[in-house]
Amino acid sequence: MSIKVLAADQSVSRRPFTSVGLYDRDRSVLSYMLEDIRAMLGEMDEGTIIVTSFQPIEWLVHGLKRRTILNDPMRLHARGDVCVVGFFGERHPEKDGSPLEEANAEIVLEFRNYPGILSYSSMEMADGNWANLVLHDVPESREYWRASEAHAKAARELSPLFYRTVRIHNGTLAGGVLGGKQIVIERTKYWDFRSARVWQAVRELQEPTHILAH
Repeated sequence: MSIKVLAADQSVSRRPFTSVGLYDRDRSVLSYMLEDIRAMLGEMDEGTIIVTSFQPIEWLVHGLKRRTILNDPMRLHARGDVCVVGFFGERHPEKDGSPLEEANAEIVLEFRNYPGILSYSSMEMADGNWANLVLHDVPESREYWRASEAHAKAARELSPLFYRTVRIHNGTLAGGVLGGKQIVIERTKYWDFRSARVWQAVRELQEPTHILAH
């Protein structure tokens, strides 16, 4: 399967989900979820909340669901650079998304087997779609997690059935969660499942940052 390489300023007119104009929106959504994590770590330090590793924290904002799992709160306090994955999927609105929720629950249960995955956040959007933010320590941790049975099954079997399009951003957060910096997106991968032959593309925005293990 060929993968189309997009220039940093190139969009595909027949595939609006590849528009470079979506970067500002996507960064804003990822920033919202990052601020949730920062707020939780701050409340932990103040002693106003107690967070249990691997346990989902769920709440509503304007009637929309949010979920955050702090797998390793102590390492999230560290000031070293971390890697970022941002997921944005456009679901088929007519399909029941229950299998996706069940798969997500299985993926969450596997986090204990992948200590490099530091946190996992999800946010329901006003259009009914969801966005996810994953923070991890080094690029290799992401690849180990992607190879997990639950994650691989969801990507291989469920994504083509329940999503029209998917885009995944890879990037970095300099100085860690509490470093005060914003997420920098370095690469975006695209999947279009709307036809029998899956369309794929990738866009490199800048040279990937080398993250050292802490």
